[in-house]
Amino acid sequence: MNAQLASHLRLPQQGTIRAAPLEPLPGVMRELGVELAPIVAAQGLSWRIFEDPDESIAYRSLCALLAACVRASVCPHLGLLVGRAGGLSSLGPLGYLVQNAPDVRTAIDTLITHMDVHDRGAAPTLELRAHVAMLRYDIFHADAEGSIPVSDAAMAIGRNIMLSLCGPTWKPMEVHFRHAPPDNVSPYRHFFQAPVVFNADRTALVFRADWLSAAVPGADSQLRRHFQDYVEAMSTRLERGFQDKVYASIQRLVVENRCSLEELAGKLALHPRTLNRRLQEAGTSFRALHNQARHDLAREMLRDTTSDVTTIASLLGYTSASAFVRAFSNWEGRPPMAWRRGVVASR
Repeated sequence: MNAQLASHLRLPQQGTIRAAPLEPLPGVMRELGVELAPIVAAQGLSWRIFEDPDESIAYRSLCALLAACVRASVCPHLGLLVGRAGGLSSLGPLGYLVQNAPDVRTAIDTLITHMDVHDRGAAPTLELRAHVAMLRYDIFHADAEGSIPVSDAAMAIGRNIMLSLCGPTWKPMEVHFRHAPPDNVSPYRHFFQAPVVFNADRTALVFRADWLSAAVPGADSQLRRHFQDYVEAMSTRLERGFQDKVYASIQRLVVENRCSLEELAGKLALHPRTLNRRLQEAGTSFRALHNQARHDLAREMLRDTTSDVTTIASLLGYTSASAFVRAFSNWEGRPPMAWRRGVVASR
């Protein structure tokens, strides 16, 4: 997006996330022999994020902190080590609500509907294809440095959540990551006990769809009603912005290669004219958000994957590689491969 257009249109602000998933980080860094306190101070963060699970942290700050920890520890799978200790308990009241759903499908739908009381920088999504289900995790600003350990941690937490909902016999069929494989993929295979696919179209847990009809063990309907009221009150207080919800949907539609105003309006249950009007009232437009989503995702794939320009152009819905190169050059002032070389050289 050129500077003149950006100056007239407001793009989504960075979200926040509860600090609960970071609770294991001090212990992980001790195991790796690295002092965490100087890293936290250098990021301008308070140690309170490890002491109060309800403390909020900006999503980009979370990404930057984990990126710095990966560099200091030289441990590419640090996100897995942090996420392996997480689960429904990491979600606070939302976790108790999900745990007491009558079945797995209701539990996942509850997680998706109310995720913003815990995480406002990313969104889970459930996709169904024939007999296969995919539980996705999409970061709104996936170009942020550190999105790799964050997505790794999210998939580890997601795996633990599914085990809580389905029981110990649940296993994913596959686990997909958008990012490129590290030199050593064995920690991923060992943790997930399933084939792991890198450079994928989306970050997701892939599992048999028949698990969705399974009853959640130990679910209590009275507890569910209690936490339903509590979480709904939290959602009302937060009131996530309309624009943020639209942007999350646009990112998913871009990856699915079907991003149009009509598709987006249908997904949001709005008439296209109504959607246009509401976006205009928010100081933006479908075109601006579509371009920003493409820009964010392009930078993520160039930085974190080994995909070539033709593949990235196709994934982002461009008619040709040359059209993508022109758009990216307008955004960044240099072609995609030159941008990628500069990022690699700066690491």
